[in-house]
Amino acid sequence: MDRRIEIAELFKLAFGVSSPVYLTVPIGKQRQPEIQYSGIGIKEAELPEAERLSRFGTPIVFPLMFKGNDYQNYDIKGKIIKRKYEDFWFPPATMVDFSQSKNITRTDILGGNGTVKEIFGFEDWSIRIRTLCITDEMSAREYEKNIVDWSKIVQSIAVESDLFMWKGIDNIVIDDIDIKSVEGTPNVIPIELQCSSDEPFELIYKSDKK
Repeated sequence: MDRRIEIAELFKLAFGVSSPVYLTVPIGKQRQPEIQYSGIGIKEAELPEAERLSRFGTPIVFPLMFKGNDYQNYDIKGKIIKRKYEDFWFPPATMVDFSQSKNITRTDILGGNGTVKEIFGFEDWSIRIRTLCITDEMSAREYEKNIVDWSKIVQSIAVESDLFMWKGIDNIVIDDIDIKSVEGTPNVIPIELQCSSDEPFELIYKSDKK
């Protein structure tokens, strides 16, 4: 059985993402004459080279990694401490969605139509990460534990992925975590993260004292 078909069905059950249905002949219609494509030049789509492979040997074209570092966390007494995190690669079955709004101030025009728009900049990127924790380099429960641990960080997290780099996103903050379940599949743990992009900056204190 093609593992990709199983993953597509699991994503549909967990997140409502429909998998495509392919029909070679439309229902209720006669088969169309076959078209001969001989002599027609077809340009192959250039896909990025796979950086990682799953344990099934399938390519992971856009892998996602949280970069390890010393991150702030809370201890059992509620005190902020530094904790060492190692690099963490997300499970192979991971999807990421991005959206971004503009900061626009609109002023009504008296006696006219429309508005005057003043654009000041952009909102943070809103990022949704949906992943299926399945046994690969780790077990499903180990993936879940790692993602939960990362969600406890109380500062921005450095990320590594072409999908993020192309949008100028180097750091994100995890706003919300949602751990789901799929009936009849105890070894598959769907997790959804709502995140925001974060742009680190430095405050420079300038003293007037001479």
